[in-house]
Amino acid sequence: MALNPLQVFFSKVGARDLPGALSVIDDATVFEPQGPQNLPIYGRFVGRVGVERLLTTLGEQFETEQFEIRKWAEADDHVFAYGFMQHRVRKTGKTFKSEFAVVAQVEGGLIRHYRIFEDTAAAVEAFA
Repeated sequence: MALNPLQVFFSKVGARDLPGALSVIDDATVFEPQGPQNLPIYGRFVGRVGVERLLTTLGEQFETEQFEIRKWAEADDHVFAYGFMQHRVRKTGKTFKSEFAVVAQVEGGLIRHYRIFEDTAAAVEAFA
C-alpha cells in the first residue's frame, strides 16, 4: 500500500531529507501550525518556500527527542494523524512534550493545506 503524502512528508522530515519533504508540498500550500503568534513555530507558511522556512525554524528551535504517529485516518481528500512528540528547546534547555493532531488536505499526491494542533501552553512554558 502506497504512503499518503503526509506519511511521506513526516518520513522525509524525520530522515532530515528536506528536498524529499518538499517534494510532496503543493506550490500554493498553506501550513498553519496553531498557536500563539509570538512563538516562531506558529503562524502561516505559504508554498514550498514557507514550508522550508518553517522546517528550518523548527530545526533551529528544537532538538527532537521523540516524534511518533500513533494513528492515521483518511477521508476523501483529507489525511489525519494523531501522535506524541517531545522536543528540547535549544535556547532554554526545557522539554516540550505534547500529544498532537494533524489535519492535511491532499490532492494529486501533494499536501495543499496543513494544520497541527498541540499543547500550546506546554510550548509557551518550554520557551520561557
